[in-house]
Amino acid sequence: MTAIAPPAAACPPVSVVMPLLNQAAFLADSVTSVLTQAPDGIELVVADGGSTDGGLERLAELAARFPGRLHWVSAPDSGPAQAVNRAVARARGPVIGWLNADDLYAPGAVARALAQFDAQPEQLMVYGEGEHVDIDGASLGRYPTRGPDTPLAAWAEGCPICQPTVFFRRETFVALGGLDETLRAAFDFEFWLRLLKAYPGRVGFVPALQAHSRLHAGGITLRERQRVALEGMQVIHRHLGPAPGAWLLTHFGELSRQHPFHATPKDLVAELHRLVDTAAHWILPETAAMLRGRIDGDRPLQLATPQAYVDVHPDGWAGASLELRVWQPPRPWAALRLQGRNARPGGGTLRLRIVAPDGAVRTAEVIGPGPFELVLPLGEPQGDEQVIVRVECLDSYVPADHEPGSDDRRALAFLVEGWAPLPAQAGGTG
Repeated sequence: MTAIAPPAAACPPVSVVMPLLNQAAFLADSVTSVLTQAPDGIELVVADGGSTDGGLERLAELAARFPGRLHWVSAPDSGPAQAVNRAVARARGPVIGWLNADDLYAPGAVARALAQFDAQPEQLMVYGEGEHVDIDGASLGRYPTRGPDTPLAAWAEGCPICQPTVFFRRETFVALGGLDETLRAAFDFEFWLRLLKAYPGRVGFVPALQAHSRLHAGGITLRERQRVALEGMQVIHRHLGPAPGAWLLTHFGELSRQHPFHATPKDLVAELHRLVDTAAHWILPETAAMLRGRIDGDRPLQLATPQAYVDVHPDGWAGASLELRVWQPPRPWAALRLQGRNARPGGGTLRLRIVAPDGAVRTAEVIGPGPFELVLPLGEPQGDEQVIVRVECLDSYVPADHEPGSDDRRALAFLVEGWAPLPAQAGGTG
């Protein structure tokens, strides 16, 4: 274990705790956003879980820049929840802020939180508005924050509190036993619910932008989407009752949008059924049945293989732009044979643009209603390659404009009935 900068004698007005593991690229900005806040004397306590990316060296540099105000310890931990618990145990301030090492406080955030506590001394936790930012700090939009008067039942729809905007009284955190260290992603969600249930009416809101929450490939929110969904459902079941199926439906969509470009090939249908099996402890039987029905009745999933995904609508209709994603197998394919059906009302001619992975464009026409085939070239086979080919329709139609009583405003092209790979020796341009 490595530690630096023992606490000074004076008690700080606020201690901010920061779990850290291999986020050196963002560390200086995050630390600076804390220690340049008013009031004077804020301390920052960092709990590092064993960074190997130069983060400890960066911490030493920052501790020298902010003498006596940045205290840190480095030791193996079981995850972020244990890191936060350890940091709070070392913190001395009566009020605790919690900022991840890749997030940022907005200017004035600490002062506004303290003012809220001063105005409402009975409040034990306060939070405010949050904003998602990308790896470069550019805004991705506001976090979907909801006020503390939100009924607890509505939390089953998702967490309405952006974690880095939160400040709480240290004594409350200790009284509740800190974060649940068995959780690796939903520990903040679980703690908010536990506090709200234990102390109803004693959470306040700061009506201002308090923090920027960074979304990037190395963070838990994007890196561990499956864990986020399953732990969220577990927490809901623990505190509120059976979890809604929307949590898994959202994750189903995320997996589909990534398919087949996962780290390892996936049988997507089998993977989704496995997720329902895992979540069965936290949902109603009828919810599990609904989820299985959605899996088995979804046309893109019926068309998917570990190597390819055809991004049609659930009912099998291609949109105005159809994307076909392929992760080339060890013996690469030269092309895909796409089987479609011109099922537009009245038939008519389909004018199509086929955009190959290298950007080359060719056109095709489907004259009249009924079945047709397209051969979609995948370019020069390289092996172990991720490629995308698109079919764009210049004559898409909107059902609501043609079918009495329809409210379907989708721009549709044709029905996709199947596809097949063409090996390199059988390839062609069609």
